[in-house]
Amino acid sequence: MELERLEHDATYSAQAYFEAAKSTSFWSRTVVFLPALVAATAGIISTLYSARIGGSISAVAGAVAATASFLGSGGRAESYRESARRYTNLRHAARLEVAMTGTRSEQDLETILRSLHQERAAIVLTDEPVSNRFYARASRRISAGVTAYHTQPG
Repeated sequence: MELERLEHDATYSAQAYFEAAKSTSFWSRTVVFLPALVAATAGIISTLYSARIGGSISAVAGAVAATASFLGSGGRAESYRESARRYTNLRHAARLEVAMTGTRSEQDLETILRSLHQERAAIVLTDEPVSNRFYARASRRISAGVTAYHTQPG
């Protein structure tokens, strides 16, 4: 059924965007932190041992860290997180409609499906595409049960 396919697609898209957000966030923090750490270390070495090269290294590394920070290296991660949340909302809406299919007329189902497809199209228009490696990672995590609903006995 088309609603189930839409739910499946939204599940994989949401997880891929969450994976992209995690990775991008990690690397954006690393791009700022490592050069800042190098700058601090080189500055200390330069001060303690009067090594001229330490000052140059400190200045270059500090400039790299400042540039990365100024350019807002975490902005892309937040964009990916927002897309993931929107796909998750679409997934939940599709899952609800799948559960309700027995109570809906053919006409109602068509209207709902068209509406959900329009919502998906709106998400696709605004999200930034992610690499296929994030879809592969998402697939592995979904297969491992990351998106499964677990209920505990009352």
